Amino acid sequence: MRFRCPWEEVDAFVSLAEFRSFERWMLGQVSGGLARQVPVAHPYRHDDGGEAVLVEVWYLHLQSRETWRLVWPEPPFDGIFKRIHGNQG
Repeated sequence: MRFRCPWEEVDAFVSLAEFRSFERWMLGQVSGGLARQVPVAHPYRHDDGGEAVLVEVWYLHLQSRETWRLVWPEPPFDGIFKRIHGNQG
């Protein structure tokens, strides 16, 4: 039986405070045994015309076995939290 992941994608964080709150929530998912951090297999590339190095962490949702990426905001990029399709993790 395959479980559905309850997490929702974030296309952009509206503020650094929102991102920090989300980051604390995600760490709670890990400490609660619902997720674990996994190595980044393919770094996120944001097409903003610049060469900014973005901080990124991948998480595995343990029940659904889905892999998600959390990319930190780096203005003008607002950061994201997205499922990695094809489970490349």
